[in-house]
Amino acid sequence: MKRISLILATILLAFTISACSPSKGIDKTAYGSTLGAGLGATSGAIIGNQVNNSPEGAAVGATVGLLSGLSTGLMYDGIEKKVLQQQDEIKRMRIQNEANSHRLARIQHDLDRAIATDVYGGMYQVFFDVDQTNLRSGSIANLETIAESIKRSPRAYRINVMGHADDTGSPKYNERLAESRARAVASYLAGKGISNDQIFISSEGSKLPIASNATETGRQLNRRVDITISN
Repeated sequence: MKRISLILATILLAFTISACSPSKGIDKTAYGSTLGAGLGATSGAIIGNQVNNSPEGAAVGATVGLLSGLSTGLMYDGIEKKVLQQQDEIKRMRIQNEANSHRLARIQHDLDRAIATDVYGGMYQVFFDVDQTNLRSGSIANLETIAESIKRSPRAYRINVMGHADDTGSPKYNERLAESRARAVASYLAGKGISNDQIFISSEGSKLPIASNATETGRQLNRRVDITISN
């Protein structure tokens, strides 16, 4: 029994030291190995005692338990790693979304300031959600202001409404989507009293991006309608 105790104490001490790290906490692989070795040694000792060979039974049981615990610990460490990676990715996405919101807010602020002056010679932009042609509530408020400014301006006659899309669809699809966005803006302006004879609709699809389509921020900026006003 002294040999069994010595085997158990040695195995448990070695793996417990490796399992507990002050900087990283408990290593599930080493921890599982420790438990597996200890339980295996105990079970092996009991079985070995039945066949009058307790030390050998403890050693065999410890080895089997060690391998089983190591396998289980590795599995849990792998799961934990994936969870941490997913949490990091979610954190990065939140930061990116916040950056997108700030950038669009700055663009919206610049647009509001520009509308406050004579709209003649200016270019104004309306942004859209993914694969959508519906006007956002903020866009509607700006278009109403633009329409009133056009009616007040003595020089504003020609209103060019050009639709755009990001590059996630086929060229033909993007061209149709961009045209539908332009028509949605034109229809709203016409509904606010701008003559259809003044409105000229065109579509550039995804051919004229103002930002990289490699990022969500860039794609958001490219999903737009440009409104330019001339005489």
